[in-house]
Amino acid sequence: MTNISNRVFAIVFFVIVLLLLLWMPTWTKINVGDAPGVVYSPPWIGFLVILIGLAYEIFRPSLNLKRDTNWKWILAGGFLFLIILTMIVVQEIWMPYKQGYSVFGMRSFEFPLGTGNISVWPQFLWDFLNVHFTDTTVLASLFGILFLTKSAPQTSRSYKIILIGAIIFMAFLMLGHFAFLIFNIDPTEGYYSRFTRIELLSQWWFQWDFWSEMVILVGALWLLFKGKKFVAVAKPN
Repeated sequence: MTNISNRVFAIVFFVIVLLLLLWMPTWTKINVGDAPGVVYSPPWIGFLVILIGLAYEIFRPSLNLKRDTNWKWILAGGFLFLIILTMIVVQEIWMPYKQGYSVFGMRSFEFPLGTGNISVWPQFLWDFLNVHFTDTTVLASLFGILFLTKSAPQTSRSYKIILIGAIIFMAFLMLGHFAFLIFNIDPTEGYYSRFTRIELLSQWWFQWDFWSEMVILVGALWLLFKGKKFVAVAKPN
């Protein structure tokens, strides 16, 4: 079987994206309650498109996973991995806003909110799911890798589909961010409204969400409309 690395890459991220979509309703009910504007709203169509792109790559591999040496894409990919590293340190190890926090402790929570049903999980398990199965981490991982490769939508149909899915998701989210910050319109039907606009800007999670989304959106639009250009190396006679 040819293109084994392509298929392994696509299968791994297909499973990760699928697990994210399955985990989101649970996360939402624990943290927010019934908030249809947070989970399975129109932006999440983008993730379904990404799944289609990954499935297409599994059956028709076309990504070029060789390393790209262009410094702009190295910076973009490196920035996304820095976001992931920051999330892991802050949310799994440091937790600066929680006194007496220990990753080896236990966490109790009401699930679903308002039912009185209390569940107890290892803190490590909760932190792992809460960090590694979020849209921010999954997309930063996916594009942190793809931006560092020579993959280009003009030579890879699966990459083009993945980029379209990312743009759909990111465009909705960025519109939601600016709608709340500028016009005080909450697109999440209650999640953002727990904060003032200044409080939202001061949240760790909002900052890494916003900047990772911005980098991925700009990078995806650039690739979709301009692609990647590579200098051909002349073969010796």
